[in-house]
This record gives sequence, structure tokens and C-alpha cells, in this order.
Amino acid sequence: MKKFITLILVIIVTASITYIAVPRPYMVHWHANFAVYMDGKQRDFSGPSYMEEVSRCNVTEWVLPQDRIHLHDGKWDLVHVHMAASTWGDLFANLYMGIGETYLSDGYGEVFQTGSGKSLYYILNGKKIDNPRNLIVESEDRLLVWYGTGTAEEVIEKFDTHVVKTAHEYNGKADPASCSSNVYWPFGGIIDRVKEFLPHSH
Repeated sequence: MKKFITLILVIIVTASITYIAVPRPYMVHWHANFAVYMDGKQRDFSGPSYMEEVSRCNVTEWVLPQDRIHLHDGKWDLVHVHMAASTWGDLFANLYMGIGETYLSDGYGEVFQTGSGKSLYYILNGKKIDNPRNLIVESEDRLLVWYGTGTAEEVIEKFDTHVVKTAHEYNGKADPASCSSNVYWPFGGIIDRVKEFLPHSH
């Protein structure tokens, strides 16, 4: 009988820890930084068409692509991730851009391809990669997209001055309106699970 009770307790404790600690896709909220440079000039994503309303931050039903990963509050170099499996490709699709190993498309019918002295580099956290399209955006990632002249080594040298480093700051403080899930950081994940459980516990 004691073994049975012990087994039940282990199952309950394991299930509880899993429920609290494992993030559901719609519960995550972390940040990353990025910058896109084309011919030496940083691309401006500050326009309202690139920003998502903060009221969509905690949507859990009828989720739109823009709800998964987006920019908001006028901060056009700060990425907000609200679903754990969101990729860099998801972000750029929401910004009306296509990214490939040898091209960028800008959503206005223009395609920028490598060749004729122009190169395309993706520098993720200081290292050159082929294409971030299918890579999950991790907390505090930094991505530099560079289209233009120069070698990969020269672009890597520009990385720290071209990509801001504010994600850590925003991971540790409340965001505007309904995007304030980090107010209890670093315990926000646990508190979010408890808050989620309470309405269903009656």
C-alpha cells in the first residue's frame, strides 16, 4: 500500500512540476534583437505597418502569424516572441520580407540577390550562418542581416556596433499593456502557470 501511495505522489508531483515548468507555446514571452543593413544603411522598421498592437500579445485562440512573433511600441530593433517555436523566418514574413541564402525580397516586388560584388551575410550571435529562416528565435538572440559589399570577417567586426543589446533588459521588466508577463521575472513562468490554473480550479 505504501508503494502505491508513493507512486501516486510521485506521479502528482511530476505532473505538477511539468505543468508549472514546461511552457505552452502561447505562454512564452522573451526578446531578441536584430538589424538589417542594405548597402550600408540600416533598414527602418519603425513604421506602424510593422508594429503589432499590444492587445494581441496574450492571444491564445485564433492565433495569427503576427501574434507569434512581432515588433511593437515603436521599438523596431526589439523582437517579442510569444510562441516558443517562432522562427526568424516567421518574423521576416511578418515584416513582409523573404530571406534566402542568396537573396532578400522586400515585399514591394524588389529582390536583392548576391553577385556583381554584392554579398548577403547572416550573423547570429557573432557567428556567420547560412540562413536563419528555420531557426527558432531564442531568448536574447542577436541577428545581423547584411546585404552589400565586404567580406564576412569585416561584417562580423561590425556586429556589436550594428546590433543593439537590449533584449536582456526587456526580459527583466514589464512591457506595455497586456505584454507585461515579465513583471515577475525571473519567476514569471511559474506565476503565469499559477494564474492560468486558478480560473479553472473552481
